[in-house]
Amino acid sequence: MTIAFFGTGGTISNRGTEPENYLDYLDYGTVMDARELVEMNPTLDEIAEIRVEPFGALRSKYITAAHWHDLAQRITRVLNEPEITGAVVSHGTGTMEETAWFLHLVINTTKPVVVVGAQRPGSTVASDTQLNLSDAFRVATNPASHNIGVTVVMNRQIHSARDVTKVANHRLDAMQSPVRGPLGVIAADHGVQYWRTPPNPHTCQSRFAGLPTPLPRVDIVHAYTDADATAVEAFLSAGARGLVAVGYPPGTLTKPLDDALEQAIAQNIQVVQASRGYLEPAVMARPGLTQRGLIPNTDITPAKAKILLQLCLAQELTPEATAEVFATY
Repeated sequence: MTIAFFGTGGTISNRGTEPENYLDYLDYGTVMDARELVEMNPTLDEIAEIRVEPFGALRSKYITAAHWHDLAQRITRVLNEPEITGAVVSHGTGTMEETAWFLHLVINTTKPVVVVGAQRPGSTVASDTQLNLSDAFRVATNPASHNIGVTVVMNRQIHSARDVTKVANHRLDAMQSPVRGPLGVIAADHGVQYWRTPPNPHTCQSRFAGLPTPLPRVDIVHAYTDADATAVEAFLSAGARGLVAVGYPPGTLTKPLDDALEQAIAQNIQVVQASRGYLEPAVMARPGLTQRGLIPNTDITPAKAKILLQLCLAQELTPEATAEVFATY
């Protein structure tokens, strides 16, 4: 049983600065490559045979869509090898949910793909690096982890890439699934326990499985008191083909934003209506939205709605087809 390990960087790979300094590494700590990270955690050899696939030593804020494409292509190619039974990807937590969601939608496989990170560098007191990394390999080697899509493993919890988001800056339980909850846990005896499986299409079931064309530009605009059309106009001038409008719960906007988005829709710009209510983010379809051409968001974060809209636009879906994708995925 061989697991491919892709290291991209992030806190989990950071050397840190001082044993009790949980902040300065963000600016000054250096990032190890994948092989160094594995060598610092020799207990991993007791869990699985590991084949290191170095990818990068990046802070997650520097991850781009080009990195997503390259990573998806490399994971897909490696997982097509019969002797490789799964993949683990180490990643910074800041953008982890976006990378995991993209992989969840485009990798054509039934094999486990586990994304893992940490909140504290491995050299600090009470670091979560070693346990999170070990747990990721435990999940990747578990037979029940097949055909459930991409997962995120942190703080002894298993999350679907669709549902997970970072809800805190420094707490060890920063990665959570606020709406649906985790898929399962890693118990005190290190056993992997699943409570549910993801009901929405993913990986080999996804209409986006395979290598997508370059993603078109989609931007996110936010509603707040006195929000006007400035951001919408700027994004459209920059070439945006779609917009995600993050409205007041349950999905309303200021009058200037409403007017600007109606003009955008008239110019064949697809607009997804999202909400900043993170515990119940799904926007219910209602005539006041759909008759104006707005596409209701499902219960995913606005950042994930952006990626899903990009994939829809890359396939040149009609607004009606995009709305169906959002209702399904």
